[in-house]
Amino acid sequence: GRAPPPKYKVVEVARSGEAMWKMDHLSCYAPAMIALGLQELPHKDLRSKGRNATWWSLAEGVTEACVEMWTFTKTGLAPEQAMVRSAVPFDYKEIPRTARHSFLRPETAESLFYLYRATGDERYRRHGERLFRAILEHSKVEHGFCSVQDVNVVPTVKVDELQSFVLAETFKYLFLLFSPAEALDL
Repeated sequence: GRAPPPKYKVVEVARSGEAMWKMDHLSCYAPAMIALGLQELPHKDLRSKGRNATWWSLAEGVTEACVEMWTFTKTGLAPEQAMVRSAVPFDYKEIPRTARHSFLRPETAESLFYLYRATGDERYRRHGERLFRAILEHSKVEHGFCSVQDVNVVPTVKVDELQSFVLAETFKYLFLLFSPAEALDL
């Protein structure tokens, strides 16, 4: 297979124009949005100035950074946000104390699903399996799943809550990622 794309981080910019050098997990929906958008844009517009390659590279690179947000922690669960080094290679460096929890957000699974369906690249399924196994190992409780207090503490401290999006979106996208294409016509 081909080499994985660069890991593009989505960092915030303050009102002053300064980079804040943190990436929120919520920004991990962007690759799915790009993949869906590319299906709807006229092909002549995408061919102009190599836009299709540029947008796909961005979608793939942000997806890789989102997967890394999960896999760089001790549990393999993503925090709410992570600080990013301000120099090449722009790796994650730490998780702010107030963002160490995991709500098992769906955005990365959503992007994995849409990029897999658009490309057929099994890498996205392998990533999805890692996410799913981390959820099973570190957030499963007797009668379901729960949020985790700190993604870098093993064994995890479970929080007695389950966000509605875990079943409605996180597990839905992981299920669809491994389902035949006929399960959902895009």
